[in-house]
Amino acid sequence: MSNFLKKIREDKKIGQSELAVKIGVSKQLLSGFENGRSGISNEVLQKLADALEVSSDAILTGKSTKPFSEIGRKQLSEAMNMTFKFYGDEFDRDTIIKVSTELYSIIVDFDELKNDADREKFKKSLEEKIATGLASNCFLKLTK
Repeated sequence: MSNFLKKIREDKKIGQSELAVKIGVSKQLLSGFENGRSGISNEVLQKLADALEVSSDAILTGKSTKPFSEIGRKQLSEAMNMTFKFYGDEFDRDTIIKVSTELYSIIVDFDELKNDADREKFKKSLEEKIATGLASNCFLKLTK
């Protein structure tokens, strides 16, 4: 099972042992979950979310579930406009919405970064994902 616990924990500079003690589980259980070797109960997931001050959804999907602000609505609108501009003729409506949603998430995550070094790491990470996305698109076109 893939999850974002390790990234969130490391971003918050909390050690595995410290977090395990804080939520009352073994370090081995926490490690197994972080590495996708084992699952955890909803109760432990909620304890993790509370301890890390994130939603359980953020741990499982990497996506925040913060409510929209006026800035958020503007960012989502910009993401949709850009997606339609670049891909409106290439993809169906559902795909455009998925891409817009992902773009919005990227914009929000980027805006939350506090310094230039973190922003550069973030951009580098996105550049690495481009090849995977393009290869996936090619594969899907080949297998139709």
